[in-house]
Amino acid sequence: MNVLIVDDEDTILKGLAALLSELPEASAGGEIYSALSGAEALDILSSRPVDLVITDIHMPGIDGLSLTGTIRYRHPEIPVVLLTGYNDSSYMQQAIRLKAEDYLFKPVKKEDLASLFQRIHLRKTTDRKRDRFFREEQFDALAYPTKMILACDLDEGGEDRRSQLGNDEMILWMYRKVIYEAADGLDHLYFISASSPLDSFNMLIGAGAETPEAAAGKLDKLAAAVRAFWSDSIKLKISFGLSAASGTSPFRALEKEACSALSYRIHLRSGIYRFAPAAPLPLSVQARSSLPSAIEVGDAQAVLSELEKELLRIFERQAAAPLSAAEGLIQFLYAQLAKSYPAASLTLFNRIPKLTEQLLWSRTKDRFLQLLMTEFNGWLGAVLPDHSEFGIVALAKTFIQARFSEALNIGDVAAAVYVSPSHLSRLFRARTNATFLEYLTNVRVAEAKKRLADPKAKIYDIAAQVGYSDWKHFSRIFKEATGYHPSDYRDRIVGIQAADTDI
Repeated sequence: MNVLIVDDEDTILKGLAALLSELPEASAGGEIYSALSGAEALDILSSRPVDLVITDIHMPGIDGLSLTGTIRYRHPEIPVVLLTGYNDSSYMQQAIRLKAEDYLFKPVKKEDLASLFQRIHLRKTTDRKRDRFFREEQFDALAYPTKMILACDLDEGGEDRRSQLGNDEMILWMYRKVIYEAADGLDHLYFISASSPLDSFNMLIGAGAETPEAAAGKLDKLAAAVRAFWSDSIKLKISFGLSAASGTSPFRALEKEACSALSYRIHLRSGIYRFAPAAPLPLSVQARSSLPSAIEVGDAQAVLSELEKELLRIFERQAAAPLSAAEGLIQFLYAQLAKSYPAASLTLFNRIPKLTEQLLWSRTKDRFLQLLMTEFNGWLGAVLPDHSEFGIVALAKTFIQARFSEALNIGDVAAAVYVSPSHLSRLFRARTNATFLEYLTNVRVAEAKKRLADPKAKIYDIAAQVGYSDWKHFSRIFKEATGYHPSDYRDRIVGIQAADTDI
């Protein structure tokens, strides 16, 4: 293989050339060319046979990205590998668009180059990945004695590291690339479309084998390799869930098992988990008695409050398998609502599969609870006329009136009434002709007016009492709302009160 190395630093050129000369797959039967600039590289490409280009991104004149773009246009058959540092996020995003073949992180090690050439060899000799993308019915049709599914997903957190790497587009590119490359050395693996992914990082990988041990061995090896590289080099957390082995279970059943295993991360944190059957947790005596009664009388707030308590209890007692534990509550609530409101039973029943699919990919306890409570809120809205949009806004107003002295935001209020922040924001504007912030400000200003009637009250105390930690900020807000500084307003109110007293 003829390899062209491009870097404006001579020491790096010599170092890479030395490493390449030690690799049989790189040096056997080929030449190693070096160029100190993009212009020199283009001259070599126009005059000599080159099979691979390895170029630094940062170079004066024609930089690595410009060189990549030119090569893609003039020599589309030549793959380009970019040398990059961890802080090259914006450049890597451009590299994705330019369809760079691969990347190497600095400083480059011999084993990194060896892995690179193995990947390139696999791509040139066979188009393995294209034949591995299956739909669920295709996977079901495969005739293996044993099948298993591996669910893979990026974990929550690592915002600082994500920011260093760039946007999700670039992280997703690296994520898929690492997984595809780890799978290149393993046979009988298939990438299957998830039935209802929450985002593009949700991946399902199927394995077929003669025995459960062989299928599990391949998926374990894949998960361990990806997780090691992702943790060490990318420095973000990733988790896997492995289904049970079966020769008869359809894809959907194996998918649910794999994602159920993946959901163990909610309690146990990032890791590789195997599915273990778990019976639904029996509901508490309190829930079994109070939920039916609250449903019968149409008390939506009492129903939601009891559901939240029961879900928190479930997490305390069976947190390792949240989906299995929550299914009992979902079934119980559906049965009670269908009994009291039979006309809505089919509508509610048809919503359960989508809810389950969304829960399967939840990354955190808060997200899991939010999905459930938001859906339960929707169920109640479908059967209780009073629990309409007006009812939700009324509940939100009541919550604000009780908690205006705290540092409230729309997320806090949305969580209290079991809807999403965006939904509550829309409802507020539609039903009150004001934004959430405008309504909250009006409540605080109205309360401040009452307190300003006391001539002994301090402005900074009143500010804190109505939810403002900075009294100067409070004064600006108050003046914008009333046209008066708080002290001026109080002077006028006190003066009026004194005049009334004299009369």
